[in-house]
Amino acid sequence: MISRTYHAGNSTITLRFDDITTSKAQVLVSSDDFWLSMGGGVSRAILLAGGDQIATEAGKMAPALLGDVVVTAAGRLPARYIFHAITLAGGRCDLPGDTIVRQTTWKAMQLLPLLGCHSIAFPAIGAGVAGIPYQTVASEMATVLARCLLDTAESYCVELYLLDRSERMSPGDFFMFFEAFAQRTLGVATAQHGTQAVLEPPGAVLGSADAGVVREAERRQQAFNMLRHLDARRNELEALLLRSLSSDEPSPPEMLARIKAQLAQIQDLRQGYQAELAPASPSQAPAGPLSVFLSSTSLDLRSHREALRSVIERLSLKFVGMEEFAPTALAPGDLIRRKVSEASIYVGVLGMRYGCIEPSSGLSMTELEYRQAVASNKEILMFVMGKQAAITRDMVEEDPQGFAKLLDFHGRVMKAHTCSQFIDVPDLASKAETALQEARAKLSA
Repeated sequence: MISRTYHAGNSTITLRFDDITTSKAQVLVSSDDFWLSMGGGVSRAILLAGGDQIATEAGKMAPALLGDVVVTAAGRLPARYIFHAITLAGGRCDLPGDTIVRQTTWKAMQLLPLLGCHSIAFPAIGAGVAGIPYQTVASEMATVLARCLLDTAESYCVELYLLDRSERMSPGDFFMFFEAFAQRTLGVATAQHGTQAVLEPPGAVLGSADAGVVREAERRQQAFNMLRHLDARRNELEALLLRSLSSDEPSPPEMLARIKAQLAQIQDLRQGYQAELAPASPSQAPAGPLSVFLSSTSLDLRSHREALRSVIERLSLKFVGMEEFAPTALAPGDLIRRKVSEASIYVGVLGMRYGCIEPSSGLSMTELEYRQAVASNKEILMFVMGKQAAITRDMVEEDPQGFAKLLDFHGRVMKAHTCSQFIDVPDLASKAETALQEARAKLSA
């Protein structure tokens, strides 16, 4: 039997070229149609090995929704459960294969702790009768499985059975695709630790490493974190889209259009952050004047922004901020990425409001701007409103969820950067001027 095992966090992923019905895992995953007919491919093999009890129990839960996972007993098989991943809808709704693979893989992993199970065997979901290309299956399953296992402290044994009867892809090809897509779509690289192959995310460099090396590691870690966030947001929207399309009561067209537009924006953001996973190019002094992107919430910090703009322009630096954004066909997230990436210096000012939410990512514009600054290796200057600052009621975030996000955002920024605290507008302007002068000298050297 040809196999390869990867360690991911406290768990393992084993790729096997064999028959899934030989697995000793607590859960076997079957790929089936929405009637759960178990009529071909992996589902048929599981039915023949486990007996008609599986089909009888599954039939009671038909019709199922495309992208959903239905749980039954495992009949004569040693497993405890069969997870039926619904990959064929019979014309009820039409969704891309990558969406189906992501949703079913993710839902199966979420069911494991609920059922007290720690081992699961997957087929190449949808690569049989559903006709989803092996490359798509490899990329999406690699990304979802790596993210799920790296994000949990629990220990799981995950098997991925690859029985390619049409011989479209050799074992070596699939291993290569699995590793390459995990790295390209999530930044998870394969490292060799002794005799073990380990899937590991980009992480901070420990010890007294060169400051440039540490900064590069932090930049790639931020891109990795943003991809994880976007994937979680995409899961939510795709699940909502699946429910809407599969419902007997049609959803309003405008709602479906809005969900699809947000998914498209997430894909655009993903591609941008995937590009950030590549090693940063050596920085070069810009030909023109240095530019400064000013990031903050707007209404509560209007006077602070005006003062900082005056400082920036007095230092002969180019101001970049929301005040100058012209109408554009670009989505807000794409515009933010472009403007931050084009700037030389990022100045972030954090007050007591989380700010306007960018709908596709679910993050505030301010946090999205900050994350892009880190991922694109900008010179970052952070200023945080101090405890002694005079704060009025309209300067404080009123939404409880927004305030919780704000506290989390503040905590991460304070941990990652040496932040300057300010108590009022003149104090902020003075401290920003000194910091910008130092940054200008550094970048111009």
